[in-house]
Amino acid sequence: MRLSGSRPTATLLQSSRQRRWISDGRPFAPGDLVILRQKIDRSAPPILTKPLKPGRRIEGHKGIIQHDDIIGKRVRDIVKSSTTRSTRDPTEYRLHEVTLDEYTRLSRRLVTPIYPADANLIVALLDLHPDAGETEEVAPRLEILEAGTGHGALTLHLSRAIHAQNSGIRIGSEDVDEWKAHRRAIIHTTDISSQFAAHAQTVVEGFRRGIYARNVDFHVGDVSEVLRSLQACRDTRSFLSHAFLDMPAADAHLATVADALRTDGTLIVFNPSITQVISCATKVKEQGIPLDLEKVVELGVNGGSGGREWDVRFVRPRSEEAPLRETPPSDTDTDSGHDGDASPELRSPVSAADRTWSLVCRPKVGERIVGGGFLGVWKKQRDMRAESNQPSP
Repeated sequence: MRLSGSRPTATLLQSSRQRRWISDGRPFAPGDLVILRQKIDRSAPPILTKPLKPGRRIEGHKGIIQHDDIIGKRVRDIVKSSTTRSTRDPTEYRLHEVTLDEYTRLSRRLVTPIYPADANLIVALLDLHPDAGETEEVAPRLEILEAGTGHGALTLHLSRAIHAQNSGIRIGSEDVDEWKAHRRAIIHTTDISSQFAAHAQTVVEGFRRGIYARNVDFHVGDVSEVLRSLQACRDTRSFLSHAFLDMPAADAHLATVADALRTDGTLIVFNPSITQVISCATKVKEQGIPLDLEKVVELGVNGGSGGREWDVRFVRPRSEEAPLRETPPSDTDTDSGHDGDASPELRSPVSAADRTWSLVCRPKVGERIVGGGFLGVWKKQRDMRAESNQPSP
């Protein structure tokens, strides 16, 4: 199910064009978001305002700040809180533009977000290079699936990463639907919960007047069903450039997602436990899903997000790989008339059907494991069977 927009289309298109940059120094206006930091105590948590509105105010233990005192001021100006206690001095706050990092951490949430350091790592693993001048004749449209919208934090980071691809679109009307029809890059984000999806849409639309909202299509429902409905509207089944799964039982959707990925497209699966990544890798191996495990990265190592890489791979036990060898006879060999223990140097051949796989799973560096989750990174393999069935030119 496609999630309809919560704001009028013309308003969203117009507001996204009212871009504010730190360098231009224009005053804050109604509808802007502002970060307030205490001038003296820099260790105090910052305050994220609601969209500025005349008559609205911010109440806290340090006093009250009127939105009217912020409107008209510029970045790094000072405002003071007012208090009813005559013995308490007013607290001074410095005004700042809201960064994407601060917005995703401080905006109201219904679920735990993917934090900025991890979101930046995920975007980096996708290795995106948007080009506003790229046409459909040069390369297919860039389409990315995010399964598990959640708070919308990663949605915003992904949309920012592809935004340049759509920056060159020029149409003669203010209709958002017409503009979307000309997009060269799209984020398809889906969540099983309509409540979470609707909240995430307001989060995405709330950052800098919805500057990145038009790049995103929100869906509600099972990810496999959403993908099949998107495939039905296209000439090819493999239309996704990349995909990211952050959901329970992600392994149940691997085959469907792989079918929708283009050759060499990246699939990243987030799991809280390394055993869940192993379950995905095992299913890919056992079912012959055309995905190649490139790496496994641990998030949140030692309180940060360095992306420590793990060694996760399938190997065959040596007993199945060793060639058939016989030990030379020795003087101690006797013919006792019964079968003894087989020589350790004798390896029986194993048929392909009887071969089993073992799994190596260990961190590549370091000893201590302090993690916030794991990313399994796969690449879509080329379908050699389909190519072999094509007629020769």
